[in-house]
Amino acid sequence: MTIRGLDSPAKPQTWLGESGIVYHDLNGFSHLTIDLVRFMHNARRRVAGRRRLPVLMLAQDILTVDFEVQLFASHPDLLRSTSALAVVGNSFMLRHLTSMFLSYHAPAYPVQRFDLRDDAENWLAGIIDQAQQG
Repeated sequence: MTIRGLDSPAKPQTWLGESGIVYHDLNGFSHLTIDLVRFMHNARRRVAGRRRLPVLMLAQDILTVDFEVQLFASHPDLLRSTSALAVVGNSFMLRHLTSMFLSYHAPAYPVQRFDLRDDAENWLAGIIDQAQQG
C-alpha cells in the first residue's frame, strides 16, 4: 500500500501509549508527504491535545520523503508539542533519509532512528524521566 496525499482510504494509526508516548504507525506507507504529516499532526492533537510529548514513528516502509516534511518538523506547533522524536525502521533508505534530515534540517528537539521499537521506547522513556525530574 502506498499513498500520495490522502486519497487512499488507508490512514496511519495514531495513539497515545500508557507511558505518555504518541505513536504513529506508518506500516505499509512508502512515501511520506506533507499532507500525510499534517494528517498525523491533527491525529496527534486529537489523542494528546497540546501537551509536549515524545513521538515514536513506526516507519519501516518509508522510502521517500517530501522536502516540505523536513521543514515542517521545525514548525512552531511541533516545537511546542514535541519533546523528542524516535523513528523506527532499519532499511538503507530510512537510514539515509534520517541522516540527511538530521544533517540539514534537525529540529530543536532530539531525534534518533532505531532499528527496534523497544530501543526507541527505552530512549523516549529516558527523555520522559528527565522531563519529570527537571
